Amino acid sequence: MISYDGTIDVALINMPFASFRQPSFALGLLKSSIKDKFKVKVFDFNVYFAEKIGADLYDRIATWHIVDLLGDRLFAQTLYGDQIPPFEEYVDKVLNGNLKEHEAPYDKKLVDYAFYNELLEVQKMTDQFLEECSRIIAKANPKIVAFTSMFHQQTSSLALAKRLKKVLPHVLVTFGGANCKGPMGMELMTHHTFIDCVCLGEGDSSFKKLVCACTDDQTIDVLSNIPGMIFRKDLKSDDVNPFALCSKTLEMDLNLVPTPDYDDFAQLYAERKFMHKEKPRVFFEMSRGCYWGQKKRCIFCGQSSETLIFRKKNRERIVTELRKIVNEYPAFALSASDESVDEGALEALIEALSTLQRKPEIVYLQVRPDINVKMLKKLAVCGLKRLEVGIESLSSKVLSIIGKGVNGLQNITFLKNCREAGIEPIWNFLWGFPKEPESSYKNMANLIPLLTHLHPPNYAGPFRLDRFSPCFENPYEHGIREIKPYPSYRFVYPFNEEVVDNFASFFTFKFQSPQNVKDYTRQLQENIFFWKEIYPKSALYYSQDLVIDKRSGIDEWHIRLDPLTMAVCKASSKPVTMQEIPQRLKEMEIVKSEEEIRQSIGYLIKYGILLKEKEMYLSLVTEERGDAMTCDD
Repeated sequence: MISYDGTIDVALINMPFASFRQPSFALGLLKSSIKDKFKVKVFDFNVYFAEKIGADLYDRIATWHIVDLLGDRLFAQTLYGDQIPPFEEYVDKVLNGNLKEHEAPYDKKLVDYAFYNELLEVQKMTDQFLEECSRIIAKANPKIVAFTSMFHQQTSSLALAKRLKKVLPHVLVTFGGANCKGPMGMELMTHHTFIDCVCLGEGDSSFKKLVCACTDDQTIDVLSNIPGMIFRKDLKSDDVNPFALCSKTLEMDLNLVPTPDYDDFAQLYAERKFMHKEKPRVFFEMSRGCYWGQKKRCIFCGQSSETLIFRKKNRERIVTELRKIVNEYPAFALSASDESVDEGALEALIEALSTLQRKPEIVYLQVRPDINVKMLKKLAVCGLKRLEVGIESLSSKVLSIIGKGVNGLQNITFLKNCREAGIEPIWNFLWGFPKEPESSYKNMANLIPLLTHLHPPNYAGPFRLDRFSPCFENPYEHGIREIKPYPSYRFVYPFNEEVVDNFASFFTFKFQSPQNVKDYTRQLQENIFFWKEIYPKSALYYSQDLVIDKRSGIDEWHIRLDPLTMAVCKASSKPVTMQEIPQRLKEMEIVKSEEEIRQSIGYLIKYGILLKEKEMYLSLVTEERGDAMTCDD
């Protein structure tokens, strides 16, 4: 078990089923903000539970389809007992999809007999696990216990908080995190009397003020004016506006936010060999909010409008902080916490990486698909292995409806650039948006066999309706109705419909006008499945005067191109208009008539080598990777 000798002022707690391969970014920030004045420790109890039940089983639970709430259901039994429906019924209706709302997407595995028994054993182990966690915290005797609560660690955190309040009645129990935003946080405290206060938004400065006040022995009744914090006494007031409180927590100058402290997690990693199978990662931060979302929000974006405001650290701070994290945690890979990184932050990141003798592995960075290709390649040689990108669709019509601000050819270009740079793009293919045209899905189904050499989506399925999204906040405007929490919430929380509605992050809905999504996306789904199967063997690349086509995954076609057609193909390496192609050919010292160029274009389109969308053209052929560039190039 994770042990600790000595007393502390503040215990920061990270519960299952947060990933055991990374520390909590939020708790790392909170520890750093108060460690100079107070004794504080992060307790990564999620790591212990992963060790207890086995890393593979833990991962399977932690990465299960998120709307099923599997991690929360396993701890709900010890928290609420017989107030919630039996586990067997939950498995049947939710995990195995016998409720329509939880029907399995094509890539979701069902619960077989062996996995069912494993889940039962995990559920039985939660009681003893919580008792041991409680004993450790009681021994440390903190004045404040703070939980970070993300989507799949709500009930485990509540169950431990309830026990701690019994053994340490004097301790101040506080919650923060994604599960506590706005009305969710208020409802959380209303129905769990062992919680003393909740942070409804960003908690960097607010938490430090709370700790200072409480360690001066002020009581809960006299605490006030802490931005974004709501206390039990506030629940009696009708004047409390959770959204206003949420907005008061925003850190507008990120240069004043400290560098996170991950020392407690690093010590665990050094001690526990089971964590060494895969390289762990630590978070760094360059910005908060979304620079695109400030202009136009994606209709399914679940980030609240209060926290959407884009804020960024200056270049010097990004460089110095990244160097510090790399030097302090050399055994770890890096993961960016940013929702959306702009060009300035990427330039600062490249500058920081270029000066490091040991290039750290960057396993996660989120960007928009219109990122500059040269910058993409620089990031690759500086250690970047994968990017998360908001592609969502390959149809320009659908992308326009959902507010992405890019078109289909730009998304395909990004996938192509990633292949050439040796970067794995992590992306989702979403459908089922209100008012989307059925014809777009037939077109995309026909397109996919031409793209099998590019990285397929990691998830493909209906878009999820999240709290705070424009679709949730303005359903009529976006063509949806009858919004309800997923049925899985009824199997986790024993409260009435209104309360559960306020607890929920994920919702089901109906369309105002009928849309038979299953039917018009069926061929697309089948082709995506084929794409995933064939991708490891698929390729489309140049070889002298040939194009080698292995997109079927079975046969290899050698397509010989005449000099003009080869030049037209290479001139279209990124989206171009018909008017731009002659200029690019001229740069290659080739001058041909428009008719000759159009003949070459027709030939390339015939063989599925060139795409045309309106007046734009894009070659799908990838360049062979040449000599490696450097970060400084």
